Order: sequence, then C-alpha cells, then structure tokens
Amino acid sequence: MSVAPVLAPIPYPSASVSRLIEKAVRDFGLIEPGDRIAVGISGGKDSLLLYLALDQLRQRSDFDFEITGLHLDQRQPGFDRKAFDANLEALGIECLVIEEDTHSVVQENLKPGQIPCSICGRLRRGILNKYCDENGFTKLALGHHLDDAVETFFLNLLFQRRLDPLKALTPSERGVSTIRPLILVEERKIVAWVAQHGLAPVACPICDEYPESKRRDLKTLLTQFEKIQPEFRESVRAALYGGGI
Repeated sequence: MSVAPVLAPIPYPSASVSRLIEKAVRDFGLIEPGDRIAVGISGGKDSLLLYLALDQLRQRSDFDFEITGLHLDQRQPGFDRKAFDANLEALGIECLVIEEDTHSVVQENLKPGQIPCSICGRLRRGILNKYCDENGFTKLALGHHLDDAVETFFLNLLFQRRLDPLKALTPSERGVSTIRPLILVEERKIVAWVAQHGLAPVACPICDEYPESKRRDLKTLLTQFEKIQPEFRESVRAALYGGGI
C-alpha cells in the first residue's frame, strides 16, 4: 500500500500583508470580475509573494479572476534556473516561460558607465505586455512594493524635477493594464516572510554587478530619514496613496 507524500503548507503571506494587498486591490480598482491576470515572476521575493497573495485572494468567493505566472527568460548569464524551478515547484506555482534574449540587446545599447536596469526594465515590460495582449490577458501584475514607490517618488523629484509617484494601476494603449497590488506593503514585511519560511528567492545576476546607482544611494538617504521619523515610510504612503491603513 503506497502512502501519499505529505506536502508542506503553502506559505501564504501574513494577515497584515494580505490586508494591505486587499486594500490596494479595492481602493485602486486593480481587479475586476472576470480578469485574466498574468503575474510577472522574476524569481525574486516580491514576485513570489505577489503570486501567492493573489492566489489566496482568488480562492475567496467575493473575487472572480484567474491568475497565471509568467516568466521572461532574458538569457542573463548567471541566472540560477535550477533554483528558480525548484522554488516554483515547492510553492506550487504554475508558470509560463517565454524566451527573449534581452541581455544582448541591453549590452549593445549601454553607454559607458550606464547602469542597465532602466533599459532592461523597459524591454521586459514591453515584451510581457505584448505577450499578455496577444494571449487574452487583461492585467499584468508586477511586484513593486511601497519602498519601490517611495524611492521612485524621490528619484523623480530630485533628478526629473517632477512629482510623479509610482501608480498602483497603469492603463495601457494595448488594453492590458499594469497593476501593482503590493504598492502599500513595506519591503521589510516581504523580507520577514522570506526569513520566516526559509525561502531562497533567486536574485537578478546583473543588478548587483553595479553597486553605484542613484537608487542604491537613495536607499541610504531614506534610511537616514527613518532615523528622524521612525514612521517615515508610513507617512509617505499616506501622502501618496491615502490614509486609513
């Protein structure tokens, strides 16, 4: 007589994180009945938590939508494909994989001293949006969290001379909107989730090669702000996206 294997419970996010995600979904109208949502999965902590959070929400009777994991294989040297696949299997995540050699394109277009992240990000979003449009998806969910939003706001303020926060919902001319359900969630909560469950997300093998960046410098500055005002991120969150959390 064979014995079925005992499967570990799926490490869904904490109740406090789930509440913030549901608030973002409801306040900003991120999900509509019948939506087919592609969840961009890079392999990092943010996208893994995002998928599981939306999967948890999807199972509730008061929501009606579908989700599918979507990963873009960019042919980046050093990407740990084996660990990526193992994480998806352990977390019960089903994921479509599309392949596009954006790494070579980025390297060909880099100027001396330029950091590749902005070019890479534009290429990646364009490919994912095109795929979603051609395959009947209505939304593309990305894993940007509150810290990303705060950093983007200050980068735009300091270097672009404009007040332009990261949007929870970005409509697209193609008809596929981009949604950011983690927009109210602090990064430290995601880091705590990873540590609590002993997860090993797969980081981008390219970004860490460029230690000098405005965003990294800004992280240091914002940490100093937090010493002056311990609830600094909560204050910016309320200013950018409304209070009542």
